[in-house]
Amino acid sequence: MYQYYYEVNQILTNYLETIPNDASKTFYKIRINKFFEDYMSLEHNSTRPLNTINFHDINTYIEGLGYSKAQKLNYYNAFLGFFKYSYNTDKIHTDVMKGVYKPEVVNKEIKYIDSRSVEELKKYLNADINTMEDQLLIGFFLYTGLSRKCIANLTHYQISRGNRFVSLFFELGETTRCIPLSSKLSSMIQRYFDSIDIINPYEKIFNIDENYVSEKLKILTKRITGKTFTPTDFSNTFIKEALKRNNDILSVSELTMESVTTIMKHVIVTPDEIINKQINILECIFEHDDNIT
Repeated sequence: MYQYYYEVNQILTNYLETIPNDASKTFYKIRINKFFEDYMSLEHNSTRPLNTINFHDINTYIEGLGYSKAQKLNYYNAFLGFFKYSYNTDKIHTDVMKGVYKPEVVNKEIKYIDSRSVEELKKYLNADINTMEDQLLIGFFLYTGLSRKCIANLTHYQISRGNRFVSLFFELGETTRCIPLSSKLSSMIQRYFDSIDIINPYEKIFNIDENYVSEKLKILTKRITGKTFTPTDFSNTFIKEALKRNNDILSVSELTMESVTTIMKHVIVTPDEIINKQINILECIFEHDDNIT
């Protein structure tokens, strides 16, 4: 075991107090502890004081991880925070992270459904054909942006046909998330219920396995548009279209049950545009507007 682990643990505890988010604290703690338990506990490292750790040690450890580059980047970020804090608080004498190679992660290009294909899908939804379940499946993916898991496991019980709007609700532990639906999808849902003699509240809407949903969607979209699209492609396209209409990120996040970070990936804005928006906020804040009540 690493002989100076008590000292490390004290620094780590103090460092984690500077991080407000509990999930982030866990993120850092797990990876930093793993470095000292796996690497610094080796026989030739176990007696080395914290101040003797150098960039070569960290590079060696990260490069030796049998993980993807994205996972290695997580370790790099964890070490960056911890060792920068240790250096700035004089617990170590050198900024060891200056010589550490940052793993390069190439982000996968986000795929969207092209406008012509969207129009073909909309025509399919309006066609008078005897494939209501297939139409409803496409409708849910096109007009909600929800994930495959959410849509594949929907039950009749989760659909609320209220007076103001039709909505879905998801029970998430102690909370319930209510998601309003568009009038187009609401009309399709009404036709679906009208076609059922007996409604079993806990019966699934789509009588297919969750793992088959992606394959089913590929088959349908190939037949309709000549191209294959996945649940992720539908979600990406929904998010992009929602953001194009100047909708705020939080609202789109709540609507699609995706994290704000996921929604942010679809925001394309230049540094100059961000600065201009920030300046506008600063100049307008606390200024009175008679039109605002």
